Amino acid sequence: MKGKVSFNRIFHELIAVLLLTNAAASVLPAQTKGRTAAAPSAVRAGWSGVITYRKTLDDTFTSDEKIPGRVNDSERIKHLYTRKYNYAATLVVNDLAGTGRAATSTKIEFRDSDFHKVTQNELTNCHSWEPDRMITAESTDRKLTTGTGGGEAVSYSLSVNDGNFRLGFTFPGFQGKYTHSTSETYQNLCPNSTRAPSASSTDSEARVEGAGASVEGVVDFKNPDVIEGSKTWFDTVGDKKSFVYVVTWKLRRKPQPLMITDIRFYEPRYPSPNDWREIDSNGRTVDGNQVRIVATIANFGGTDKTATVSFKELRENAPLSDGAVTATVPSGGQKDVEMIWDTSGYAWRQSGADVVSETARQIEARIPDDVLTKDLTVVPKPVMLVPGFWQNAEAVSKFPLFFRAVTDKWQIYYTPTDVKKISTDNAEKLDREIREIQKYQNAWHVDLIAVTNGGLVARVYVNSQMPTLFDGRPTATHLVMVGVPNAGTPCAVGVYGLSFKLNTFNLDAVGELSPDSMKRFNMMVTNTNGTRFAALVANIRPATCQDDDAPGDGLTPVKSGIWRIKNYFVSKKPVSSRFLLGEESHFRQIYKWLAVPPKGDHAPDPATLGAVFSDSNPAAPNDSLAANFGRTRRYGAMFQPVNLAAVDAGQTTDDAKANFSAVVGLKAKGAAEIEIPVTSGTRFSLVFYGSPEVSATLVDDKGEVVGTDPAGGAGADEIFRTITVKKPFSAGKWKLRLESRDPSETEVAVAAFIDYSSSLFGGPPVF
Repeated sequence: MKGKVSFNRIFHELIAVLLLTNAAASVLPAQTKGRTAAAPSAVRAGWSGVITYRKTLDDTFTSDEKIPGRVNDSERIKHLYTRKYNYAATLVVNDLAGTGRAATSTKIEFRDSDFHKVTQNELTNCHSWEPDRMITAESTDRKLTTGTGGGEAVSYSLSVNDGNFRLGFTFPGFQGKYTHSTSETYQNLCPNSTRAPSASSTDSEARVEGAGASVEGVVDFKNPDVIEGSKTWFDTVGDKKSFVYVVTWKLRRKPQPLMITDIRFYEPRYPSPNDWREIDSNGRTVDGNQVRIVATIANFGGTDKTATVSFKELRENAPLSDGAVTATVPSGGQKDVEMIWDTSGYAWRQSGADVVSETARQIEARIPDDVLTKDLTVVPKPVMLVPGFWQNAEAVSKFPLFFRAVTDKWQIYYTPTDVKKISTDNAEKLDREIREIQKYQNAWHVDLIAVTNGGLVARVYVNSQMPTLFDGRPTATHLVMVGVPNAGTPCAVGVYGLSFKLNTFNLDAVGELSPDSMKRFNMMVTNTNGTRFAALVANIRPATCQDDDAPGDGLTPVKSGIWRIKNYFVSKKPVSSRFLLGEESHFRQIYKWLAVPPKGDHAPDPATLGAVFSDSNPAAPNDSLAANFGRTRRYGAMFQPVNLAAVDAGQTTDDAKANFSAVVGLKAKGAAEIEIPVTSGTRFSLVFYGSPEVSATLVDDKGEVVGTDPAGGAGADEIFRTITVKKPFSAGKWKLRLESRDPSETEVAVAAFIDYSSSLFGGPPVF
């Protein structure tokens, strides 16, 4: 209506005039002389605090292809490309006085590593009369730029208007160091090869340009004197790996003089305990690693200030050190306060009576005036699985799934040792494999799980190869032995010394497991060097091969599996030695040994396997033979056997022997028959070792079938199979018929025992 005044319009115009008047008053200079001055208003301080900027890239590419033009598929060329880029910068802003002209200081750390490795395997023939040999050539090319910078920021701006803020900054550039290094190495070259290893490295200066960013956001109206937050973005182009940008800001208007501006995590890079590297915002550490926590304290005041800093892990709600750290921060400056955090157990959490995965950890740094938290992922120690012979492939492939069901961050690695070789021939290879995984995961400590004869390899490694690390702890925190015949197995009696034509079975490895051989082994391999040993054995068979007084899993008697191991578990699950890893209840027991929460016992175990051994023992550690054991192959059947049970009693007697042993060759899907001379007795045991596709029929001197073990039968999957006849019999010649369904030529080792008796694994149970 004409002439009608809108009340809403008048109200909004009045508010606008008031806002403009206030805004003008905040920027106008002082009133000129002669004018009446307005009543003074309180001056609001400027913004002070810290801004962090991270630009990171972690890219890996691998390829594995057959060498062009080559026929043999094993002749391959492998490429490994890695790019690790980390630009980490901190900007401290100080406008505590409220001048509007903030003082700035920066700190920048830069590292850009570009690495390319080429590994080529090719067959060659040095001489016409020699077999082909596989030559391995490896070349590396590394480009590394590093540097640190600092000083005033090139630019810094912060504007706050109508509840919104806009923040911009640029860091200064600086001079860094560029290193270019290359190398070439070869393995298994012909003696007259002209190829030789080489290495080169050159250094030069490199300019690291300054970085910067701008961010916008909304001020929390409930807390208008605080601007705090973070922003993450990427620059992905197509399928190219993206840089990751992370900016955080923590700004206060009129803050307390002291503020925690940053928390950073560092850990040493394996294998150098002095090469500490920062863990980036997306990184993680490994349970058992030492982590240096660095909290930066800024002093925005005009005088030096003293602060007491306490560190705490919030998920565990527990302090990380026995006492707080006190530091004096200079006026207008910063001070780094640090502590070393032992992360042992921090991949796990106690939940009632159970232990559960808890990899997400949160670290708090606190001073009386401020508090800051930062997250860090702690993953479980990698598990190295040391294989044993004739393990069921399905059970082995199932085993890692149990670990991933707990957490996908729990890594398990299958160590490619040669199960046909004896333990001392494999220990060095196991050592190399462990070191490779330690480098790859930056894991200072690992856990070992070893199956059957793989446990002997692990014991030699722990005894003779394993280093004690800079933190005073062993490389292997735990060794869990699954079905390991630590004192031997009666199944291996009579195997060593047999002559195999095809050599398709693990002859040396089986011979090592005889009680005679293991007696010598156990005189020499007694040290645990701080590693915590545990043993899991199965008690599902009343007898082990020819020994009726040795209950076990078909290969390992219970007493052998837990020999001198104080921490053990005896399973009653109906699972034979080849399938031990596929049983879920077995994994649950292993899990209890490996998953130790922060408040558990993480100290090295001082126990040994030495029992009554002393310095007077001829195989004591000061003996030169003992000192070199595990580095030379100096035990087994080539030594005089020493009875294990008698060793502890101070005596030496031999164990029972086979009455007959032989190797039987079978053509593809063929059959064979052998005669076995038999003396009179009351118990006849036939133990044979071969393909599960072989059927066995035992016939006595009267032509009667006294025992069978068919291919595909209940016992065919056992490593050793046994036919036992329990009745009086006279001397004569018995026959063993063997039939093979195997499409390939194969061999069967056979050993016969009459009234076998041994006290080694008998006696009352110890479990």
